[in-house]
Amino acid sequence: MLNSFVIALTFISIIPVPKTISWNSHTLRYFCVMLPVVGVLFGALWTVAPLPEKLSPTLRGFMMMLYTLALTGGLHMDGLMDTCDAVFSHRDRETRLRILSDTHAGSFAVMGCVAVMMAKTLLFAELHNTSLFFVPVYSRLGMAALLNNLPFAKTGGLAVMLGSSRNKRDNVLLLMMFVVSAFVSGVTLAAVCAVCCVLWAVVCVRIFGGITGDLCGAFVELSEVIMLVSMLLS
Repeated sequence: MLNSFVIALTFISIIPVPKTISWNSHTLRYFCVMLPVVGVLFGALWTVAPLPEKLSPTLRGFMMMLYTLALTGGLHMDGLMDTCDAVFSHRDRETRLRILSDTHAGSFAVMGCVAVMMAKTLLFAELHNTSLFFVPVYSRLGMAALLNNLPFAKTGGLAVMLGSSRNKRDNVLLLMMFVVSAFVSGVTLAAVCAVCCVLWAVVCVRIFGGITGDLCGAFVELSEVIMLVSMLLS
């Protein structure tokens, strides 16, 4: 499990690790389970974000958005941008999958990126006195559930490599993490995450035929925005 945790930490964050681990079926066995564990670390880092108190709420929100973006190295945002280009191209499934793999950013990618960054800036500004610990926890729980259960949309790619050793029995561990998190955080945020996960699973299967690494990243960004909105409304 430790090897899987180190790989998950290395892959979805910029946090340095002292040990380099080769990726194989053994070291990746618990990769999906370790994603929400890394989410717990992210939650702690969100909580202790080093933001000066003298800043205006809007500037604090902007800096918090940049801080959370930097923690992931922009990995999930890259997935969101590719997903926006693919979804809004209104092309057939094969073409959309090719767009996901395209390294060039189109107009829809830019619009999606700007929209999410602006939304997070304003939401962080409004919620600066609210504990956001569970937002990255739930977003990584959802990503783990998607990666562990949906079919792969492509025969290759990051999702296939990282999920090659996935096991449906790990759903028990993910469910336990979800129940414990819901007990601590409250039912509302857990319910919002669950609905986001189900709806995104439907989108992935119907439009792309399954999950990819980019679609996982897009889920993290979009679900976090929706959870932040739900916290603001509640």
